[in-house]
Amino acid sequence: DPDLVWINKIAEVGNSSEGNEFERLTRKSFIKLGFSCSNTNSKANLDPEKLGGAGGVDFYCEYPYPVVGECKATKSEKVPSSTPGQLIQLGKNHLQEKYEPCIKIILAGGELTKDALLTTQNNQMNVITPETLEKLVELQSNYQGSINLMKLKECLQQEPFGLADDKVNSYISKIEQDIQLRSHLMQIIKKHQENTGDEHIEVTTLYGAYGYSNPPQSLNLQEMHEILIELSSPLIGYLGRIKSTDWKSDKFYFLRDFAI
Repeated sequence: DPDLVWINKIAEVGNSSEGNEFERLTRKSFIKLGFSCSNTNSKANLDPEKLGGAGGVDFYCEYPYPVVGECKATKSEKVPSSTPGQLIQLGKNHLQEKYEPCIKIILAGGELTKDALLTTQNNQMNVITPETLEKLVELQSNYQGSINLMKLKECLQQEPFGLADDKVNSYISKIEQDIQLRSHLMQIIKKHQENTGDEHIEVTTLYGAYGYSNPPQSLNLQEMHEILIELSSPLIGYLGRIKSTDWKSDKFYFLRDFAI
């Protein structure tokens, strides 16, 4: 993905004094994750080429749900309480009644002062570092569609508020585990074909082999079958499927791999 050129600069720029560039990369990041905004107001939009400038919020998303945020690129200084205070003031100024329902995010490269942290906690704001944003967008780049924005919403709506890296990184880890699980299943099917010459493997046979393969997660037979159906979808096409009258007798075969 050619976007990795700028994605891999998010943390570097966020921990610098290049505030405008960090705002631009943040907007590109949210678009990459699948957010969008039709708002033409230059003071509250998501266009990377039309930054809010003085008096505007740093980014605003409308779909699939509203998100508003402030960026603070810093080299070494602490993030003052005026940063979350600015998000409250400018958000209400430009979004009015649309502000309160928004997911609220502060993207900050530096440590927050005590007062700034209290402000974010008391106003249900999520403080995320540039490193965590980069990890999230890089995951989306490497595995397109892996970031479920509704699951991300659940994550950001949960306590604790204030410093939110831990809960976002926990969400990222869950996705990585799910990817690892799917790769593991595909490798079992691939090795079965290579070792036996049999192109197809029945679900029940695969389930038995999975149990002896040092599996990364515990699965029951139905859960495995649901994952296999997902991997054999025409839109994904990592596996092929031969459908049977009994789902437990469905057969699957390897088509293509993906890198971990």
